[in-house]
Amino acid sequence: MFSLKRCEAQDCSAYTFDGGEFCYHHSPEKDEIKKSVIYSMLNAHALRDRSIAAADFRNIEMKKGLRITGMNFSFCVFDNCIFTNSIIISSFFDFCLFLNCRMTNIEGRYAVFSGSTFYNCTINDSVIIHSNFMGIETDSCDFSGNDFYYSNFSLSRLLNTSLDDCNLKRTSFRSAMTKGVTFRYSNPEEAYLRKEDV
Repeated sequence: MFSLKRCEAQDCSAYTFDGGEFCYHHSPEKDEIKKSVIYSMLNAHALRDRSIAAADFRNIEMKKGLRITGMNFSFCVFDNCIFTNSIIISSFFDFCLFLNCRMTNIEGRYAVFSGSTFYNCTINDSVIIHSNFMGIETDSCDFSGNDFYYSNFSLSRLLNTSLDDCNLKRTSFRSAMTKGVTFRYSNPEEAYLRKEDV
């Protein structure tokens, strides 16, 4: 897991990038840090135990099968990024902005996407279980063909989003707002939905 040591810059409460003195934004090697993370996204087999909050990543196709473990990407922007066959374990993508992104054949466990916004994104044919999507906002998204077992979409705002052919057993949509959402071939009767949303 990423270091919980706080940045030494004045009035900064962010976590340090790798347990050193400064967070990503206050590091004198900020550009090199981001380049190293992007290099790992493109070429490495694993990316783990770092905190690079509030960075932006654009037009990146992750290396197929990239294993992301114990990472903190909170408040990041992902624009036109492709995740294929990635494995995401115990990592934080909370309050991120995902634009025009594609995630296919993802294996995710204990991942946190709470508070994030997804616009024109696709998550297909993936297993993302025991994960937190609480309070997300989606528009024009396709989240079909996924196993969302025991994941949490409570308090979310889901617009024009398909959740077709998904396993929704024990998935929570409590207090979620849904408009233009489809559940064809899914099992919403095994999810926690408001009665009027079924």
